[in-house]
Amino acid sequence: MRLTSKEKKRQERMIYQLLCKDPWILPPMISKALGIGSRVARNRMNDAFDKGRISKPNIRKKSFSIFREYMYFVRCKDPLELYLKYSEDERVTYHAVMDEFANLWVISKEEIDIDGNVLLWGPRSDYHVAFAPDHTWKTSIKNMEERIEKFDLDEYRPKGIIQTHWDEKIEWDAVDEILYRYFKYNLRKALESIRKEYNISGRKGMNWLKKLPECCNIMVRYYPEKRSSYDPYIFVFETDYEDFVIDLFSELPTSSTFFKVSDKLILYAYVERKSVRDDDIQPISDVSELHIPLLMRKLLKKGIIKSKAHATVNYHWGKST
Repeated sequence: MRLTSKEKKRQERMIYQLLCKDPWILPPMISKALGIGSRVARNRMNDAFDKGRISKPNIRKKSFSIFREYMYFVRCKDPLELYLKYSEDERVTYHAVMDEFANLWVISKEEIDIDGNVLLWGPRSDYHVAFAPDHTWKTSIKNMEERIEKFDLDEYRPKGIIQTHWDEKIEWDAVDEILYRYFKYNLRKALESIRKEYNISGRKGMNWLKKLPECCNIMVRYYPEKRSSYDPYIFVFETDYEDFVIDLFSELPTSSTFFKVSDKLILYAYVERKSVRDDDIQPISDVSELHIPLLMRKLLKKGIIKSKAHATVNYHWGKST
């Protein structure tokens, strides 16, 4: 019996929720939760991965002193030239070409000199990936508007959602690094390959996985209509109420990623244009016409944020290092 689109999305949503609780959950446990066969459950999960509706559980190092990374947001004359240059630079772990306030984004293991106007730079914090709620874009915008309206500046109490460990040390050896690179983009990879390729014992691998939450952020992201249906945006905020801003934009139905550079809060979000417009508005290509910037205007007027900027991510490259 063929599943309806609605039922398939319901199952994918349940798989996402299960992976958030346990990124190593076995197909038999998924099949039990969904009421389907184990083989079908495995295929359903892999299909969601392949179609880009759920990301494979992946990891990023926390901001401990030995893992320190530096982020740069730059306005330069030829971002493509620098993009190609940094593709060969072993110090650079990620870089992207963008439009709007900055046209180049670089993450490096060391401080580097970049040609151009460096608009924002500094060591990055830990990452925080919000749990995507199960509602529509229309509902998310409505909820955000209501939360802004009700927010009382005087009653705000910080939660400390974004963490930093810049001056803290942690044990990490060459084997840890091999395991990190192996699992970075897919935490569900089999340990057998590690034993065969690197001669690392299964016990060492299991012990590493147990200590992983202490060293790394574990991330599972959700895109109800598959990731390619959305446009990636970077939003930069200056605010004294960062935890409220994080909670607010966590209302978006796609997984939002937050981190800090210097004194700025940064949101990396996948935005579906058609879902945040009225149905009778023709297609648009400028984020300034979306509802999200209108929400930002309200945030500015109420004093919740002091400044904001945005950029569209055109293309990027993340390395295994």
